[in-house]
Amino acid sequence: MGFWQHLAESYDKNVEALNEAYPLSTTSISNNSDMIVVIVIDGNGKFIRFDKIVKQSKPTKKSPGTPLVNITIPVTEDSQGRSIKECPHPVFDQYGYLKGEGKKFDAYIAQLKTYAESEFATEQIKAIYKYVEKRNIASDLSEMKLKDKTNIIFQVEIPSNRQAKVWEDKAFLGAWHQYYLSEKNKRHDARGEAETNLVNRRDLSRNEKKKFEEQAKLKDDVSIDYISGAQGQLIAISHPKKISNASGNAKLVSANDKTNYTFRGKFTESSEAVAIGYESSQKAHQFLRYLINDRGYYCGEQVILSFTIGSIEKVLPPPIEDNSIWGILQGSQTATQSDIQIELRADTGFDYADALKQTLAGFGYSNALNQHAKTAVIALDAATTGRLAITFYRELDRNEYLEKIAEWHSGGKWHQKFWDKKNEKYVPYIGAPSVDKIIEAVHGKSRGGKDESYTKIKKAARERLLRCIFDGALLPKDYVVAAFRRASNPLGITISGKFDRNAFEQVVSTACALIRKDYLQRDKEDYKLSIEHDRTNRDYLYGRLLGAADKLEEYALYKKKNDRVVTAAIRHMQAFAQHPFRSWQTIHGCLNPYIQTVKGSFAFSEIEVIMDKFESGEYEKDTPLNGSYLIGYYHERAYINSLGKATGNKKKTTNNTEMEDNDDK
Repeated sequence: MGFWQHLAESYDKNVEALNEAYPLSTTSISNNSDMIVVIVIDGNGKFIRFDKIVKQSKPTKKSPGTPLVNITIPVTEDSQGRSIKECPHPVFDQYGYLKGEGKKFDAYIAQLKTYAESEFATEQIKAIYKYVEKRNIASDLSEMKLKDKTNIIFQVEIPSNRQAKVWEDKAFLGAWHQYYLSEKNKRHDARGEAETNLVNRRDLSRNEKKKFEEQAKLKDDVSIDYISGAQGQLIAISHPKKISNASGNAKLVSANDKTNYTFRGKFTESSEAVAIGYESSQKAHQFLRYLINDRGYYCGEQVILSFTIGSIEKVLPPPIEDNSIWGILQGSQTATQSDIQIELRADTGFDYADALKQTLAGFGYSNALNQHAKTAVIALDAATTGRLAITFYRELDRNEYLEKIAEWHSGGKWHQKFWDKKNEKYVPYIGAPSVDKIIEAVHGKSRGGKDESYTKIKKAARERLLRCIFDGALLPKDYVVAAFRRASNPLGITISGKFDRNAFEQVVSTACALIRKDYLQRDKEDYKLSIEHDRTNRDYLYGRLLGAADKLEEYALYKKKNDRVVTAAIRHMQAFAQHPFRSWQTIHGCLNPYIQTVKGSFAFSEIEVIMDKFESGEYEKDTPLNGSYLIGYYHERAYINSLGKATGNKKKTTNNTEMEDNDDK
């Protein structure tokens, strides 16, 4: 029960910070799918007016859109997990429960009456009950033509109470929780008394027997709480749904009806299998709901997050990130230094992996007392609309967590770049590709819209990569092979039906990172991040040849002011990976028309230098190339680019790729 225990204890330790937005015995409603109607009344239950919180709309260039508003409302155990059965919320509810007729209204008004007449009722609740019992809501809101599922909330304007918005009144929400606990206690006592009477008294009348039999069926009980270990706790009958917005009706804890044999074996009741205290359940679910809303990283119904157990701090890097490790460095002391380095070393890219190590070390050792704090990594996913599952859970020491992230980014680093939306420019860096970039390099992009098959693939991939990061599992070989094959098929990487050079280069960078990490893990062979002139294996050299040919033709097209971006190297790359010797003859033949134009270029001289490096008999082999050819291809292009930059003769093509201009070489 460590997972639940840590959540409940974390809520207790941060109750002051969480009690306002995530109080116990509550859930939340929002204007995401429909508007929310606010009925304004006075302290005597007299209708004043109605307001509305309009439905959320997406922002556009012309309009900022409507913000999402979350309203905290009190609930019962039955109402927080309701489906079809009439289970009203105690105060705020849907129009179908409040409009003044039917079984839903009868159940709602009976529950509200009991609450309003209790010792826990506030003046606001008494006023709301006075208003609702008049059954005037339908006529007061007649001009709005509401749907039955439109949410209704109340605003009570009492001169002595400065907080007219009932849903924001902490005293009201706290009073409801205490009232509900007292009602559970009463039902438990009534159940015990009924069971005693049914066993010991034989002179019961028909009505008395029926009454006691009904009370004996009440499920409220006192037992050991399996989360806290405390004896004599009120046990939760039902557990909350709506933990994650992406899977609103899914529950983590559920006890089905006996028909489905949820608790098979020697148990006759679900509570005999496991008993969870009501308050422990509420605390754990509310803290988990807070974590998901605060730092959850979504993919369909799946959500991944990490947190320091017992704390709500948000300084630790997420277990996976959606852009790059740039986001991790933002806001840290290293960030300012990184900005300076980016400007000074924009040509080569700043080594974020090294900077990340320093930054994470700062996170880990900034407070000596917290060095050994535990960090949990959680992945949740909804297999069905009603069931939420914990698909990944790891507890690590705080510093171990940071070290594993740093090790992942250091071992899989390569030259990358990401789009900085704020400054509208590409930022180069040296680091591991993001999880999303890896998935895109392996599986390609989504087809757009609600691509459920791609979402399913992406969720599985994220969990596999989590195990690589935190369990030290080897990088999946099928991922490395798939990325290698996709990078070797550049004409399959398009935008609007045309070859996309920028996207292709990103896929190549990601594939190189995966290939480098795979060699490091399986063969203990470390490829450098820059060109290796002393490496003479056939695959690497053939990759360098392809890179030089690509740069030569690219430069020749630039000299002729031709904006074509598909070179012979790109066109024949897929065949080249399978039959390099034969395909190189074809590619070299395609270069002949350009060689006279750029014969003095460095790319041309590189082809001759590389050819001389092949060992005897290696060049003529026509067997398929392995992943190191992609590294050679990348290295050669980057090497030629860097020499062009060194001379100050850097120029841009129409697709923003940098060109050498070094005829003098």
